[in-house]
Amino acid sequence: MFYSIQKADEPLARQLLEFYFDVFIKYRAGKEKEIIEYPQEYYDSVFEANELLCIRNRRTVSYFNDSTLFELFLDSFQRTEISPKTYNFIWRCLLQVLHYGRDEFVISYWRKAHQLFDFFLAPAEKKYDNKFQIINQEEIATREKGREAFLEFHYSLGGLLMYLGKYELLKEIIYWTNQEPPKYVLVPERMEEIIKRYMGISKKGAYVNPVYYEQRYPFPRISGVNSDGVIQMWIKRYLSMLFLRQYTLHSYYIHSDPLNMPTPPNNLGEMKHWNEELDYLNYYVKGYLKNKKILKNFGLKYLSDKKWFKKNQKEKPTDLINKLRKEINEKFEEKKHNQEIDRDILNEFKNKTNRILIKAFDSYSHLFCGNMESNYRSLFIGGRYQVMEKAGFAANQEMTYINSDTVVAEGVALEFGNISLNTLVLMHPQKYILKEEDIFKAIDKLNLDPSEHVIVAVGVNMSYFLMLNIQGLKQEGEDWRYNQIKIVNIDNQMNALVRQSFFILKESDLPSLVYNEVSENIVAKFKLDKIEESRLIYGNILDLNKPENQVIRDEIPNVNTDDLSKLVIVCVGINTEIRYKKGAKCLQLKIFYQFDDRGTVNSLSDVQPDW
Repeated sequence: MFYSIQKADEPLARQLLEFYFDVFIKYRAGKEKEIIEYPQEYYDSVFEANELLCIRNRRTVSYFNDSTLFELFLDSFQRTEISPKTYNFIWRCLLQVLHYGRDEFVISYWRKAHQLFDFFLAPAEKKYDNKFQIINQEEIATREKGREAFLEFHYSLGGLLMYLGKYELLKEIIYWTNQEPPKYVLVPERMEEIIKRYMGISKKGAYVNPVYYEQRYPFPRISGVNSDGVIQMWIKRYLSMLFLRQYTLHSYYIHSDPLNMPTPPNNLGEMKHWNEELDYLNYYVKGYLKNKKILKNFGLKYLSDKKWFKKNQKEKPTDLINKLRKEINEKFEEKKHNQEIDRDILNEFKNKTNRILIKAFDSYSHLFCGNMESNYRSLFIGGRYQVMEKAGFAANQEMTYINSDTVVAEGVALEFGNISLNTLVLMHPQKYILKEEDIFKAIDKLNLDPSEHVIVAVGVNMSYFLMLNIQGLKQEGEDWRYNQIKIVNIDNQMNALVRQSFFILKESDLPSLVYNEVSENIVAKFKLDKIEESRLIYGNILDLNKPENQVIRDEIPNVNTDDLSKLVIVCVGINTEIRYKKGAKCLQLKIFYQFDDRGTVNSLSDVQPDW
């Protein structure tokens, strides 16, 4: 093959081409519907031969004048699938011929690809059983996947040619057809297809695979962290020119207006994505409309004349885009106002609320384990009724909402932990501020009875004291003891009044936790559902756009009516009561911390028993 190309031996070239065709056909034989990856020597020999063709002068008559050997990898008859490796090889061959300025080879390749896609990659015909159910869905999906890969490759080729400034070459291939009325299979014939493909470009190169295009369709002289984005940009610019090309197409059939724009998507996230992408499309289109040189090379010079659109009764490109954006914005607002709270998300909210609050209550069960029926005071802790974005609780979300179904319950749990610990302060303990090395010495001075007294450690790093080898301090699983005295360890650093403190009191004087019913008025007002029986936890999410919630809407200050229709009230209802004994004796030994504590540090001699 190399000899025939170099010596222009046409008879030998004809024989060798036939030989190569036979070799490829035999290799693909019996592999219908399989993804074909050829032996490496097939790729290597064709690439080297293609290099010789690129540097060879064009002959008056030659088999190689407009022929590219890498067309051998396009299977037009045996219905095999093109592998990613083969796509990558064809791309490198196209880069090769473009490097040498052999535009005629690109045109030759395009014709072959057009024929392959039109005749041998047509959508699979649906087959039905006697119940009119499709029975070849897998075949249909496989064919569609192959078609999409083929189209993606050729749209990327268009972006490459835009990047290289091959406008006249682009004009020739995007208008190439072999039938009348014209049929263009590798470029869009409908505006809807252009817009939808434009919207899909950045999705493939997003966070999931930030080098998607760079790996598959590398551009010459483009590298670095932003290379994938640059390649995407040139493909979008190519689609922007195809957008303008639609003005040259004629309607050969009824209801086939080439300028018909697509219907906006229904998904809020998709609408937002379209709106953002249409900004860039509008920018590219406006730029090309001002560039008479590029328009001329594409055969679109007349579009630079603003009067042409009115004269030909065509909407301006930017008007088409802005009209679609307006439709999207109107639909977006309507969706945000009228979307329903998703039932599955509501149920998940209730389940998570239940788990979060039960965990919070249980984490304080060793502290609030008293049993008081008389001679006590009470501290009540309620729930939360928080205004939030409705979109976070709808199935159709414009973006990913993280923790929207847990944030209120977590707030209630945090509030419960912080407020409930105030009962230790409300017991008016005798307080001593001591250096850390004096803490356990002070406890020793109190002459505590392990059967009667208990130590409550709040926000104290008990593991640190264990490492100090404090005599008598022991840990068994989650349980702590000091000289047989039980230590209730509360991991809470948030409450500044009690953190880094040891509270000493009688075990019989420990506070108690009571779960009360939420007020009937509150339950009725917020339509609360009981989601936990023993701890009396309630929850619901109310749509403020609903007429039945008008009374609640009127009570919310500083939010305009339009905003409220896009909001919900996330309700977590509890009515917990912490009971603590009147007159109970309690001591607080606070670890001195120079950045928090002011005043005099107590000496060990200051500490006196109060029993």
